[in-house]
Amino acid sequence: MKKLILTLAFIGLSSSAFAGGYRVALQGVRQAALGGTSATQTHDASVAFYNPAGLAFVKSKLSIAVGGFGVKTDVKWQDATTLQKAETDSKLGTPMYLAVSYKPIDDLAIGLSVTTPFGSSVTWPEDWQNKSNITHIDLKAFNIQPTVAYKFNEWFSLGFGFIYTHGSAKLERVNTVAGNDIKLQLEDKDAHGLGFNVGAMFKPTDKLGVGLAYRSNVDVSANKGKVTWSNVPDGISGNAPFDMNKWNTILPLPSEFTFGMSYKVLPQLELFGDVVWQNWSRYKTLDINLYNEGTNAQFTSSSQKNWTDNTLFRFGAEYTFSDLVTGRLGYYHDKSPVPGSYWSSETPSTNLNALTAGLGFRFSSGFNVDLFGSYVQGDERHVNNIEQNFQGDIKLRAINFGVGVSYNLK
Repeated sequence: MKKLILTLAFIGLSSSAFAGGYRVALQGVRQAALGGTSATQTHDASVAFYNPAGLAFVKSKLSIAVGGFGVKTDVKWQDATTLQKAETDSKLGTPMYLAVSYKPIDDLAIGLSVTTPFGSSVTWPEDWQNKSNITHIDLKAFNIQPTVAYKFNEWFSLGFGFIYTHGSAKLERVNTVAGNDIKLQLEDKDAHGLGFNVGAMFKPTDKLGVGLAYRSNVDVSANKGKVTWSNVPDGISGNAPFDMNKWNTILPLPSEFTFGMSYKVLPQLELFGDVVWQNWSRYKTLDINLYNEGTNAQFTSSSQKNWTDNTLFRFGAEYTFSDLVTGRLGYYHDKSPVPGSYWSSETPSTNLNALTAGLGFRFSSGFNVDLFGSYVQGDERHVNNIEQNFQGDIKLRAINFGVGVSYNLK
C-alpha cells in the first residue's frame, strides 16, 4: 500500500518544477520589435545581455535602459480519442529589464543589467486529465550581470559578463489517492546559479556589423524548498510521502551561441539577422528529492527529458522616417526542443512563428521611447508522453507587448 501511495503521489514529479527551462527572449523592447535580433545592436545599455562587446560601441558616456513586457499565452489540449479537452487560464506574464553602462574612458565601458530570461506562468483546470502533472506553475528567474567591454580600435571590441541567476518557483498539482484529491504544492524562493557570457563585435564599415556572443550553461539549484500537502486523509497523513516537508533539485539552463549581422542598404533602412543555437540536449534527466527535515526520510524521483538542441532564426528591418520616428518589423522561427514523447504540460512547447512590430521615438534631450507588439502562433502538434501516459493535440498562441525607455548622455 505504501508503494502504491508513493507511486500515485509522485507520478507528477516526473516533470520540471521550474517549467523545464522555459526561455523568455524579451530583454530589450527595440530588439524584440526587430524579431529578437540583437547581436549587433548598440542603441543603448540593453545590449549587455545579448552581446557584452556591444557596450563599447554605445555612443554615449552614460546609458540607462529600462522596460517591461506583457505576455499572454493561451494553450488548448484535446484528446482526439476521448474528446476530453482543456484550456489554460494563465495570468499575464511580466518580464522586465534594467541596464546601465558607463564609459570612464572612450574605449572602456562597464555596465550592469538585470533581466528575466527564464519564466513561466501556466494555469490548467484543477479537474483536467493531467492534473497529477500540473494545475499551476509560476516561475521567475532573474539574471544579474556585471559587464565590461573594451574597444581595441574603431571596428573591433570584446566584452565579458558574470551572471548570477536568482529564481523563485511555485508548482501545484492534484493527485487522486483512494478517492481523495490531494493537492501538492512545491515552492522555493531562493533558487540560484552562476554563469558568464562573452562577445565580440566587428564594424568594418559604417554599413556592416557582425556580432558573436556566447552565454554559458547555468545550473540552477533549489535547496530546502517548501512542500505543502492539502486534503490528506487522517489515516495516511503521517505516512510517507505526506510527512515530507522540503524538496531540492538542480535544473540545467542551456547555453546559447549567437551569430548576427546587420547591414544598411539605405541611409534610412537597416536589416538585421541572427542565428541562435541553444544547448537544450544537456537536459537529459531531472531528479527531484523530497525529504523530511526532521527525520531525514526522503524520496527521489528521476524522469527522462531527452530534449534536443535548438536553432532559432530571427530577422528584422528598421526604417527611419525622421529624426523623431523609427519603424520596426521582424519575424522569428523557434523550433521546439521538446520531443513529443517527453512533452509535459507545464512547458506547453511547440514550434513557434512570430511577427513583430514596433515604433521608436528619439528626442533631442537623449531620451528614447520604444514600443513593441507581436503575435506568436504555435504549430499544432500531437504529443504522447510515455512516462505520464498522457496524449493529445496541442494548440498555442500568444500576444506580447512592451514599452521601453532609455537615456543616453553624451
